[in-house]
Amino acid sequence: MTTASAPEVLSSFGTGLQHTRVLALPDGGIGWEHTPGPDNPDPRRSVQPGFVGRAREASDTYTSFAVPCDGADGRWLWRTTGRRSAAQLLLSADDLDGRLEPVFRRLGERLKALHAVSSHDDRPGDYPRPAGAARLMAWLDGGGGPRAATGWRQLLRMRLGARRWEELRELTHGVLHPAPGAPVTVVHGWLGLGMIVIADSVESTPGAVVLSGPHATWSSPETDLACTVGELLELTLTAERLGDPQPMFGRLRDALLAGYGPGWDQESVATGAVVRIVTHAHDFGAYVGWSPDIHHYVPMIADLIDSRGAAALPPR
Repeated sequence: MTTASAPEVLSSFGTGLQHTRVLALPDGGIGWEHTPGPDNPDPRRSVQPGFVGRAREASDTYTSFAVPCDGADGRWLWRTTGRRSAAQLLLSADDLDGRLEPVFRRLGERLKALHAVSSHDDRPGDYPRPAGAARLMAWLDGGGGPRAATGWRQLLRMRLGARRWEELRELTHGVLHPAPGAPVTVVHGWLGLGMIVIADSVESTPGAVVLSGPHATWSSPETDLACTVGELLELTLTAERLGDPQPMFGRLRDALLAGYGPGWDQESVATGAVVRIVTHAHDFGAYVGWSPDIHHYVPMIADLIDSRGAAALPPR
């Protein structure tokens, strides 16, 4: 009798929200595994059957909205073609010989297809609200949290003042509750740079695997665009503060939006990007802990609220 060999752990990292392992699978494939961190407020998310069909229809040979091939008790495993995400590549300034712009353009095209799928009968009640914005709203409304969450909230509220704090609440409410009559559909729900896995080889297909399923939600299409655009804006502003501007981040934003095509609401993407950045700031304090870098987020967030995220959009 033979026993299946355990996968080799290629890398492992995590926070109080989520732990990630990149695995060399016994059959030669590469797996990405997510398990809930000890402080995850929603550790048992499920993948809706309707989303599985939507993801399959929206994928093509180059860009795959992959759903987990295995999962139980909040643990999810995806098969991919790469060991590094777009986030890791950008933080290491590795553009893989110019491959990222085409990846983001094609991601925009397939994201538009995902939002347009209408051949499934799933309903809004089948899906939770956007998890990131829900975490942020609970925190803004007085919730504490682990690690530095409480102290970070007190500092940010004091520095922003009552007017900006209320405006931030309104922006977050807008992500959770799209305006009456606004287009809504099933969306990826957490389209962060860390969810976009880039193939190790240019010959591999798919060239990009988007880890999908557990975060799917019913929201405006701009929710997905704002998540990715917001992360790229955060990287842009941080690089500029450090005196090391990175034009690539703006080019990737432009490629994503060009691939998606017309029809998205600029204000919703811009304000949604603000919410995404503040959510990340909250998550760092709550699930990683205190860092002196947190102080740099206060003026960044204040400026973004005052401008309603205008810097997130391509220049006119």
